[in-house]
This record gives sequence, C-alpha cells and structure tokens, in this order.
Amino acid sequence: MSNPSKHPRHSFRAAVLQRTLVAIAIFLIFFFGVLVYQLYALQLRDAELYRTEAVTQQLQDTELPATRGSIYSANGKLLAKSNTVWNIIANPKQSVTNGATTAQLQTAAEEIAALLNDGTTAEAVFNVLTATNSAGEPYEYRVLAKGVEKPVADAIIEYSMNYRTDPPAGEEQGYRIVVLTTEQTSTRSYPYGAFLSSVLGFCNADGSGAYGLEKSYDDVLSGTPGRSIAETNVNGEVLANAEADVYDAIDGNNLILTIDETVQGIVEEYLAEAMNTFTVHARGSAIVMDVKTGAILSMASLEQFDPNDPYTIYDEKMQAIMDKEELDEEDIDWLNGRLGEKQVAAIVEDGKISQETTTDEEGNTVSSEYTQLQGMMREAQWKNKNITELYMPGSVFKLITASAGLDSGIMTAGQEFYCNGALTVDAGSIWEHTYHCANDKAHGLLNMADALNHSCNLWFIQAAETLRPAVFYDYIQAFGFTQITGIDLPNETRWTSVYNAEQMAEVDTNLYTAAFGQNEAITPLQMATAVAAVANGGYLVTPYVVDSITDIDGNVVQKTETNIRRQVISEEVSKQLLAMMEASVDPNGNTSDGYHSNKNAYVAGYRIGGKSGTAERTDRNFRYDGDYYKTMSFAAVLPVDDPEIEVFVVLDDPRWLRDYASEVVAPVVGNIISEIAPYLGIEQDPDYNPTGTVTVQTCLDYPWTSAQVTLNQLGLKHKLIGSSSGNIVYQYPYGGSKVPAGSTVYLYTNTDQDSMTTVPDVTGKSGSFAQQMLQAANLNVEFAGDSGGKVVAQSVEPDTSAPYGTIVTLTMDGGTETPTEETETPPEETETPAESAGQSGDAQPEA
Repeated sequence: MSNPSKHPRHSFRAAVLQRTLVAIAIFLIFFFGVLVYQLYALQLRDAELYRTEAVTQQLQDTELPATRGSIYSANGKLLAKSNTVWNIIANPKQSVTNGATTAQLQTAAEEIAALLNDGTTAEAVFNVLTATNSAGEPYEYRVLAKGVEKPVADAIIEYSMNYRTDPPAGEEQGYRIVVLTTEQTSTRSYPYGAFLSSVLGFCNADGSGAYGLEKSYDDVLSGTPGRSIAETNVNGEVLANAEADVYDAIDGNNLILTIDETVQGIVEEYLAEAMNTFTVHARGSAIVMDVKTGAILSMASLEQFDPNDPYTIYDEKMQAIMDKEELDEEDIDWLNGRLGEKQVAAIVEDGKISQETTTDEEGNTVSSEYTQLQGMMREAQWKNKNITELYMPGSVFKLITASAGLDSGIMTAGQEFYCNGALTVDAGSIWEHTYHCANDKAHGLLNMADALNHSCNLWFIQAAETLRPAVFYDYIQAFGFTQITGIDLPNETRWTSVYNAEQMAEVDTNLYTAAFGQNEAITPLQMATAVAAVANGGYLVTPYVVDSITDIDGNVVQKTETNIRRQVISEEVSKQLLAMMEASVDPNGNTSDGYHSNKNAYVAGYRIGGKSGTAERTDRNFRYDGDYYKTMSFAAVLPVDDPEIEVFVVLDDPRWLRDYASEVVAPVVGNIISEIAPYLGIEQDPDYNPTGTVTVQTCLDYPWTSAQVTLNQLGLKHKLIGSSSGNIVYQYPYGGSKVPAGSTVYLYTNTDQDSMTTVPDVTGKSGSFAQQMLQAANLNVEFAGDSGGKVVAQSVEPDTSAPYGTIVTLTMDGGTETPTEETETPPEETETPAESAGQSGDAQPEA
C-alpha cells in the first residue's frame, strides 16, 4: 500500500510562515541597518554638523560693528565722524512660539511706537512683529527700527523684557510677548554740511563708502567687526548667569587730509560768489595745490550737496525747474548746461517733465521723466567736477605749447611770428578753416612772451606747425594729458580726448586747434597738475588729498610722500615761462606795449604769474541766445621767484556780457589769493609791497568783482556788506582817503549806511595783539611808534561806536612818531563812477 501525500493546507501554511519570517528578517535587517546608519551619521559622519547646530540653537551670536574712522582737515578739524547707534531687531517666530496673542502684540506695538517717538506708527511696528514669509511662516529676523539712540533702545528692550505672558504652571514668570534684540551700528555725520562734500563723499545706508574719500578709503575707514557669543534658553533669552565670549571689533583708521579748512572756506566763498555774479550754468570748480609736493590744500565743486542728506537736490535753480509744469527756453538751456544736451534731450523734447511711468516694448516699467531727471541731478551734484568731468582748457594750454617749443630747443623765447588777425589753412580742401584772435585782433609781430600776454591764437598755430606733431604730442604725453593724475580719489575719469601725433599729422586743423587748447578735452586736475609742473622746475607730481592715516590712538600708520612722476621740462625753461606769466599779471611790470592781459589777478605785494583760457565748446550746439557754450579757466602761481602754490579756477558756461576768462575768472583767482596768501604765510616781496599810506580809490557803481580787483591792486583788503550781485553804493573808508597799506575797505551794495562796531580797549596790549583785536572788530590799525612795543594810547575812545573800517591809531611806548590824522570826515566824492576794473584795460581781452 502506497504512503499517503502531505495535506495541502498544511503545506500552504508552512509556505506562508516561511515567507513571513523572511519578510520579518528583511525588515529587521533593513530597520537595524537604517538605525546603524543613522547612528553612524549622527555620531561619526555628521557629528560636528549636529553639534554645531545644537550649539547654534543655544547661543546668541551677535556681530559687533567696528566704529568707522574719522576724517580730519590738515589742522585737525573734524570733517566726518561716526556716531554709535542701535538697530532694534524683532523675532516674530519666537513671539508665536511664546504664545503671544494678536491683542498683546497690538498693545506692544503701540507702546514701542510711543517709545520710538520718531513718527513710526503703531501699525508699522505691528506689521514687523507679525511679519511672515510667502509660505505664511513667521520670520525669525526683522528690523524694527534703525539708528536708535541708546536711551531709547534700552527703554524698548526693557519694556520687551517685562511684557510677558502669564507664567506657566510651576514657573515664576511668563514668556516674552515681543522678543527684541539690538544690533550696535553707527551713523555717519558731517558737522559742516555741504562743506568739502565733493571730496568727502558720503556713505550708503549700510555704512559703506559710496562717493569721494568715503569710497576710495573705505577699507581703511571701515575697520574689522567683532563678535559676542552668549548662551540662551529655549525661548531665545540670554541666560542670566551666562558670560558672553566677546571678540572686540577693530575700529577703522582715521584720515588726516592735506585740505586746509580755512583755505577751503575762502575758496568755496569766492567760487559761490562767482557762480552767482556770472550766472554760471554748468557748475564751477577750484583747486589750490602745493606745486612742489602735489598736496591739495583746497578742492571745490559747486553746486555741492549735504552728505548728511545726499539725496536732496540742493541746487535751488534745478529744483525750481523740476517743479514746473511747463518748461521755457531758458529752463531747457539751464538743463542743457548743467546735465548735457544729449542726456536731457528726450525728457525736455515736449517742454514738459512727466511724472507718469511708462512701459517699454518688452513690457518693462520705465521710470517717469521726473524720476530720471532727479537721478541725473543727484549724480551731477555728487560728482567732483575737478576729476570726473572733461573741459576744454582754451588758452591755458598755450603754456604747454610754449613749454614744448622752449624745452625741445626748436624755439627760443625770441621766436617771432606775425599775426594779421586771420589765418586760413588748408585752402580749397574740405579742411579749409580761417582762424582768428579774440575780436579779430591783429597783434602784428610777436615774440613768445608777447604771444602769451596777448594770448595770440595765430602765433601758437605757427608755433605748433614749427614743432610738428610728433614733438608736440611727446610733450602732451609728458605733461600727463593721456593718463590719469593718480589722485587718491575715486572715479577719476580715464576718458580724456586729445589728438595723437597721427591725427595731428593727418589733419592740420587738429594740430592747430590743439596748439591753443580747443577741441581737446581734459580734466581740470590734469591741467592744474601740468601748470604746477611748469611752475616747480618742470616736475610732474602726483596730486593727493590724504596726508596721513592714523590709528585710534593717533599713531601714524601711513604717510603720503611726494611722488615725482617725471621731469617734463628743464628748470631753466620753467623760469622763462614764469617770467612771461608774471609779465601778463603785474600791471607795473615791463611788457613791449604796456599791456597786461591778466592784471585782474594781481594782488599788490605778491609776485604772481598767470594764464587765462576761454574755450568755445564747438562740440555742442549753440546756446538758446545763439552764442557758443564757453568754459573759462585761470591758473595762477606764486610767488614767481620760488613758487609755492597754484590757484586754479574753472567756470563752466558763465553768462556775462564780456565773457573772457581774463575778466571773469582772473578776479576770482586774485580775490582768493588776497586772502589765502597772507594766511599761508607767503611773504610779500618788499619791492612789490606798498608801504606807508595808500589813497583809497572810489569804487562807487563798480560791480563787486571789479571793486575787489581795484583794491587788490592797491594793496588794500576788502569786505562786502550786502549781496555780491549788485553794484557798490557806499564804501568806507571813502574814495580819496589816505589809509595805511593793507587796510580793509568795506563795500556796501544794499545800503549807504555804515555798519557800526564797538571799539575795544587795547591799551597795555602788545602791538600785534592789539592789531588782532581791532581787526576782529572790523577796524583798521595804524601805529605811531614801534609796533613791537605796548599800546599807551588809542585815537578812538574804548567802548565807543565807530563805522566798520575806521582807522584807529595806536601810540606805542617809546614811540616818537606823530600820529597821522584819522580819516573821519569823508572827502568829496567824485560824481562820475569809475569804470569797472575789467573794462579799463588797454587792449581787447584774450579768448
């Protein structure tokens, strides 16, 4: 009998059990494998990562910002500083975690807004305390307030620490409803507002340098941030007994400038006056430079801005134009002059400034014309015109042509060319052009000194033709016109426009116009640096505005040294050119015909050399009045026998009846010299310095600028009472008065009434101190006896009133001289006003 087969149901259960056991085994193997892997990852592979995250969740890591370094003038005047303030930071996520309700957060918002007391609304605070991302999750970091002073920040943090939820069971206090922390930061302030702003620049909202020195020396000024690390509890609160690990910030270094704030103030004052007097459309700029070292004593660009609020348009004329609904021709002319025709063409095309946004062909939103124009104006006022904008130098460039002729040996100072008033070149060709001198003046036969004095275009065309392009271009390069100057300021433009040798050889007119400074565009600083080389013996130096860098303790960590780039011309050629420059300025000097084209820059007592330049902007359309846009500049150096400083001024697009630099810019330069030369201790030459008494000239009905020129030439100082835009209606001391050389004449444009001052008591004082006291009181001084002694008597009783400019005679101990009679009674005034100094010249001014 055969064996019975296995029961089929038993066989099925066995198979299922077997598969189940296998599945369980596989699951257990997988589970324990994953577990082992996770343990490996947590304890070995990623142990450091998780340890770091755990520590991070238990620590508060706060950056401690470094205090930005300060900027000081050459005399230690604080020009830019940082003030420590605090940002208040909210953690909306922690507020939710802590169980804060909407009502509680609204209450907190109202209280915090009241504590801020800066116009921030409770609604704005509430929006920060409840801020969420696009997924609806609360943020962990939101800035609630910026730049808060410490007392306010402390009060807000104290409130947030005390305003809590009800305590959970078993705990002593609840959780913070608003979780706030502070970040130390700083704000940048400029104590003198717009003063020197085009050089200083300003900082962005994040505290980094955006323009000027703030930008170019950002790494030096900014310092290195520190850190503070402290333990926190689960609610993000710093543990009460925990000690923070603090890594101190390293504060930024300080800048000590070459800029002398007194010189800068004088320059800005006279530049602003010129801008107003001559209705300058396209800003003005000025530089005062140490010709031997390249140190910049003053650098100004007007109109300027206030770096404390750089986004405001400070040019009232420009803002007034923007606020108009309809633009007239004059408005458009102003915009063209200030911002450039191409830049504003599309905006002013319809005579309106639209405030509506538009959409381009690709569907992108385009800012309104108003917004675009506002941006252009901001950018324009931020720019340092001396280094960022190009200008045509005009006849100042003739110094370079003359230098090339002398130094190359191709010409001598006796080189003569004939000027008949017109010179036609390339006749019959497409390049045919007829050149003229100013007012079509025919100068006749001139040597080099006469040509510079008369600024004869035709003489310099013939000089350039004699030099030939290759030699001329070599000197253009040597004087630095194809390179940046290397000044330690940002944004110095590299895009100068000068003809090279090939271009001048190919087209004669390129050579000829370059010879007298037309059709070539350079920066004012390039021209000023080149003139300094002409004056200092031929050495091209690198200009600079930072004298030294000091640390927080005042230790000098870096000092700027003079950098001579190369010698361009010989010292002998330099002396020859200085003599020619002086002859054009000194009205008492010797010239072949007694003409002194630049005498309006003369200041009695100082040996000054100068050159003016008036360039017609042939690269632009005509002005709306039909004339060329013009740029006028003047360069002066002194003292000529051993030059120390250069004063260089540019007025871009002035509008004046007699628009020649010798009459517009030269007086500005002379007035600057009249104040900064004595201040800088530049000695007057006894042979050029009036002594004893001087007869005051009547300045009634003179324009203010012309009156200044007149008094400068007499060795008299001057002060204006009233607006610089009017003519002189009154003066004291009066015309015809006899006063000591160096006295101050007070000139009035708005009133014929004396300004009065109280006479101080100077008896018993030293002569020098007594003189300072009286001059500070707007009085003039005359000594009877040795001024080195002490005052025993004064001609005007102390504590009495006297007009500004009254001469107080001081009798000195041991003095034997008889006091001169004080000029109290005015002599009879002349009935006929004298001509303005600018119009009493001998011949026509140069171009």
